[in-house]
Amino acid sequence: MSTSRWNDEKLDRLADLVSGIAQQVEGLTQKLDETTNIANGNARVIQALADAMAEAAEERRAAAEERREILRQIRQQQSEIRGMQTENHRMWEMLLSQRNQDDNPNT
Repeated sequence: MSTSRWNDEKLDRLADLVSGIAQQVEGLTQKLDETTNIANGNARVIQALADAMAEAAEERRAAAEERREILRQIRQQQSEIRGMQTENHRMWEMLLSQRNQDDNPNT
């Protein structure tokens, strides 16, 4: 097994190599920070979209409930109108019958 002595040239090359690795690590750290910032930004956008979707879904549910209530009221009013039409028809028949009796008292 042979051992070699470290001379200035070998130490300089080693120092250059370590310096290069340190610069690469620094660059990777910077890229990691940028990627983390992008991921955090994306997470905020995704959360905002999810919130907007939930709000839209709630608004659709509320609108659907409002439509159901309006339709229920319309059906109720239609039923009341049919009842008034029937009552009006009966009163009309009574008035016509009364008028016929007044016009033809001998019948």
